[in-house]
Amino acid sequence: MNIQSEKTTEKPSKKHPKKQKYPYVILGGGSIGLAIAKEVAKLKKGFLIVDSEHTRVEALRDESYEAIEGDINSLKSLKEMPLVGSEGVFIMSSDFDANVTALKYIKNVSPKSFVMVRAIDLITIDDLYSEGADIVLHPPSIVADVALTELQKIEIRGAAWQLMNYLKSIDPSQKIGIVIHDNPDPDSIASGLALKNIADSLGKTADILYYGMIGHAENRAFVNLLDIPLIQVRDQMLSEYSIIALVDSNTPGKNNSLPPDTHVNIIIDHHMAHENTEIKSEFVDIRPDVGATSTIMTRYVQELDFELSSHLATALLYGIRTDTNEFKRNTSTFDLTAAAFLYSFAEHDLLSQIETPSMSAETLEVLGEAIRNKKIEGSYLLSNVGFIYDRDTLPQAADHLLKLEGISTVLVYGLTDEKIYVSARSKDIRINIGDIIQKSFGDIGSAGGHPKTAAAQIPLGVFSGVKDRDMLLKLTEEAVTRRFLSTVGIETEDE
Repeated sequence: MNIQSEKTTEKPSKKHPKKQKYPYVILGGGSIGLAIAKEVAKLKKGFLIVDSEHTRVEALRDESYEAIEGDINSLKSLKEMPLVGSEGVFIMSSDFDANVTALKYIKNVSPKSFVMVRAIDLITIDDLYSEGADIVLHPPSIVADVALTELQKIEIRGAAWQLMNYLKSIDPSQKIGIVIHDNPDPDSIASGLALKNIADSLGKTADILYYGMIGHAENRAFVNLLDIPLIQVRDQMLSEYSIIALVDSNTPGKNNSLPPDTHVNIIIDHHMAHENTEIKSEFVDIRPDVGATSTIMTRYVQELDFELSSHLATALLYGIRTDTNEFKRNTSTFDLTAAAFLYSFAEHDLLSQIETPSMSAETLEVLGEAIRNKKIEGSYLLSNVGFIYDRDTLPQAADHLLKLEGISTVLVYGLTDEKIYVSARSKDIRINIGDIIQKSFGDIGSAGGHPKTAAAQIPLGVFSGVKDRDMLLKLTEEAVTRRFLSTVGIETEDE
């Protein structure tokens, strides 16, 4: 039937022929059922509301809704309702037993119908799913989620203006050094670019600084095609900057080579701060509930009504996409809405060029070493790829190895003259790989990450005096393997 947008003087009939079919049937005409009816009406599809209270049915009919009386806790009454063959049924009564009765009946007589059921409390949610519900609705939880989302919006709006006011307070003669990751990834680069653009718009001098190198082929293409102005830190260069900002990191010396005693004025990050880490900065915004720092910077741009260039939009969109693994990892609603906002401003032809660079010879070599040297303990795979030049090859190797059948968690590590670099990936929902890497290596180096991705940097320390490379590889392999497997509860042979 067609949903009427205006009230009519003629009320729909209470009784319907048994052959009458409705795409949607709403069982329960209370406030929640009525809210669903209003949304379904926008789809321009027919629907029927069933409620046990005569006065409520009359009120619904006065609003030009098709409504009939019916007791969903009675099998006899359910059999008289036009439920068979409907596209979707919404069971929205406040009676748990009645909802279960209706759910069981519908799944028996019309198994292809999509059924959403209202849960009375959190305890009954699993019961309803076990009875075959496709979606369980718990209104208080939804209200709480909406309230939290609105609170987050208010918080980030306030943070954006606090950042703007702090930047305005900086003397024009002071230079701002925006420090991003060592061997920076797209999220840290894009976030640094956004902060530089905001500072530039206020007449402040800001440079994006990084230690290490840009080794990943896609990251080099990203920087070159978008002409992103990065400066590699050398010698005493940092002394030129009286204001230091950290983006995509929150602690000096963690994921960056800043001296640990460096005073940082601005911190913007989406990684959880390490326990017992005291952060003293003029501006701090750490949001581990989002999947990328680029998401935070996008929200700043929106809140400040900042003029968004196509290059910056492209950078931020790519930063979000890579850090969330195309929205399949650590993704929040904020990441999705930020990406949707950026999409129309981005240069998609440049994105295509960035995403399809050729694989470097070293990447291919490290991947080969990772495959040759893999050691498997149950669903865990560990691989020592030996000495490396480009540490960005490690996460690429880890991503590839995680695709192996029967493998849920991967740890790939390699050495330079000064450090052991570790990259970890996991698709096991029972563990948080970031926590595991922190527990395994946090006391001897910089370590941490997210539930599905993590990394560590471990100074060679006492091993640095070992001149025999083969012996060094063996010693570090034993140390890394033993620590990791011990953390996940697997005993090594020497224990």
